[in-house]
Amino acid sequence: MAQSYRSKWQKFSKREWSELRDDWVAYVPTFPTIGARPDPGLENLASLVKIDLPSVNPGYKREPNVEGVRRNVLWEAVFLFHKCSHTNLAAQRLGQQGMHSWSMFNAYHSAYLGARGIMALLGIALPKLKGEQTAIDLFIKPESRTKLKNLRALGLSQFQEFLIVRLPRVEQRFLWEAFQHVLEISQADCLNPSLRRELLNLSFEDITPPRNHFLYQAHYWLFNDLTNDASGNELDVLVGTSLDPSDEAFLLRLSFSVYCLFEQLIRDLAENSTAIKMQIDGSRFLLGSDVPETERYKAFLSQAFLQVGATNETRTTT
Repeated sequence: MAQSYRSKWQKFSKREWSELRDDWVAYVPTFPTIGARPDPGLENLASLVKIDLPSVNPGYKREPNVEGVRRNVLWEAVFLFHKCSHTNLAAQRLGQQGMHSWSMFNAYHSAYLGARGIMALLGIALPKLKGEQTAIDLFIKPESRTKLKNLRALGLSQFQEFLIVRLPRVEQRFLWEAFQHVLEISQADCLNPSLRRELLNLSFEDITPPRNHFLYQAHYWLFNDLTNDASGNELDVLVGTSLDPSDEAFLLRLSFSVYCLFEQLIRDLAENSTAIKMQIDGSRFLLGSDVPETERYKAFLSQAFLQVGATNETRTTT
């Protein structure tokens, strides 16, 4: 049986994006510039660092909100969107130039950054605190229904605590396991259902090997482009029509799928925040959305949203 950290991820509770989105608005940072780095960032946030970590057993505990933690998680999510945007565009540019193999390698990292960013927007951050890997769930409700009722009666946020979970070393495959779990427990109507479903149907164990082969298998190179560039047009066929780890262009399609969901989520938040909207509109990929190398992503979007339309039509007629 494959190793799994699922028992750790199951500490995260179900969540409604509409509730999280409304709560986030109170914690939008004052960004000094487009793409500004988080200040100071979770791992350097004094109010968080001084908290005692949970003991190894049971490995988790609730904590009252501390100053700055939500603001920094949201800022990190926005910064991860910029990083995901940049690397997504970089992967497409390499593909357009005929460097298809390394395009796939870069595409994986765009997807990885996007997965972390989506998790952060959905309230799960993964900082190292005091040298230990942890997970923080910012959106846990009171254990007492009476307390929850009183908070609502007072017009206060129902999220007055956060959960901190102590983790073993988190390999990238377990990050994907966490991502899938958070996506599974989150209700968010703004997300493309077919892309969400495809991501959930993957085995987390199958996501990292296509990237790892580049680094750890000395004889491995994906395409015949090591010494000479391929034709940029060949990438049109490679992208495929589904998210299949056995496909040669799986990593590029993975990056498209994750980026699309990330943009949908953060755009939905931006409907209630001018500051967030300015950050999105100033992102590298969206500023370059009219350049030729993004044509494959546009074709991917047309297909993804066509699938949604077909699914909705099927539901209507059955």
